[in-house]
Amino acid sequence: MGSNGEQLLGVKNLTVLRGTRKILNKINFNLNQGDILILEGENGCGKSTLIEAIAKIIPTQSGKIDLNSSFGLTLQKNGINGDELVSERLTYAMMSANGDPSDVNSVLKHWDFTHRKSDLVSHLSFGLKRKISIIQGLMPGYCSKKPIFSLLDEPTEGLDQKSVELLTKDLLALANLGHGFIIATHDSRITEIATRKCIIKDGGALFNDYELKKIENHELPNVSYKIGKINVAKRQWSKSISYRTKLPLLKRGLPLITSILVILGLILNINRDLIPANITGGLILLPGFLASLVKPAELEYLQEDRCGDWWKAMSNEPLILHTTIQEIIMILLAPLITSFLILNGTIPDDKILLSICSITIVLVLLANNSIYSLTENLPRKNATYVPLLTIILIWPFIISSNIILNDQFSNSINEVILVIIIPTLIYLVTPILSKK
Repeated sequence: MGSNGEQLLGVKNLTVLRGTRKILNKINFNLNQGDILILEGENGCGKSTLIEAIAKIIPTQSGKIDLNSSFGLTLQKNGINGDELVSERLTYAMMSANGDPSDVNSVLKHWDFTHRKSDLVSHLSFGLKRKISIIQGLMPGYCSKKPIFSLLDEPTEGLDQKSVELLTKDLLALANLGHGFIIATHDSRITEIATRKCIIKDGGALFNDYELKKIENHELPNVSYKIGKINVAKRQWSKSISYRTKLPLLKRGLPLITSILVILGLILNINRDLIPANITGGLILLPGFLASLVKPAELEYLQEDRCGDWWKAMSNEPLILHTTIQEIIMILLAPLITSFLILNGTIPDDKILLSICSITIVLVLLANNSIYSLTENLPRKNATYVPLLTIILIWPFIISSNIILNDQFSNSINEVILVIIIPTLIYLVTPILSKK
């Protein structure tokens, strides 16, 4: 029969809808220490849906999921960005699984990956990418001395025979140590090691139990325990990709430079003294505001091969998009640069107001990123009403444009407070909405 170890996961009356269709209907089961639960059934029956519901990637209609610990995850799509290095991806997986990153070479050697550690993921074949995805799914088992479970969705797809054999032995060795697994697969090489099989059909589930096979003389990677922080790992992940691709600077720099050139082209043959002060203020602030409202580069990293879903599952918290220091500096200096160009080498008389307007644009940048974070955390991403929140950020631009050149700081206290409060409130409130 199946394992009698302590419970790692409990699923009670789980019901999941996709649109109006009920994919899973009141599913009940426990995953105990040493269990290898294989999910079987026809394509579209709900195997991946069950895994993603447990990982809290997709919302459930009703039911309860009891987790006693964190877990490992291998998605059907790998959840890996192509601009990562192999060693980086495994390091982040180790940090997320409370493993010592200095032991990453042990894992690389175990999977015969040492010679590819410095390669970009995008340069790997489909099978090698899949291997990385499997390794990060098994990483909590490698790192944790206490029983933990992993969710693996079609792990053998694209793998060669040698890799499948290694995966099978690792699964058995880890299960004998008390770790548990839920695996969606049609591969008989994996199904034959099951301690439980779950056939999903018409929304229901039928279970059969088997004995756990023993395995001897199989060595697992030697990984030391070290408390890690998922938010630190994700920040380093984003930072390394941004540094390598320069995408944040390109995405914000392009509208910034383009708008400056367009404005200069329009006023090139005009006497700048004839331009009304409030319009000049708008021209000075416009490039920075346009750049601050650009879709964050990190969102593109997260959307590649479901990277965002993997990070969301690992952190069990709403995703928060990070802003690079370079982006902040660019936006902060934008009004100073544009005022110097538009005003023939001078800057506005009231330096305090110009500085406040620069800070306001940075706050708009942060608020804009928070709004996009909210869209990523919604069950239905890119909901049409969310971009409407961005329209609110136009107000600070309009108000700032009216006060930057035709007023003094002492006479603009109320307006200054308003332009600071609007983006700050959005920046602070949207993370709360994401959690709810």
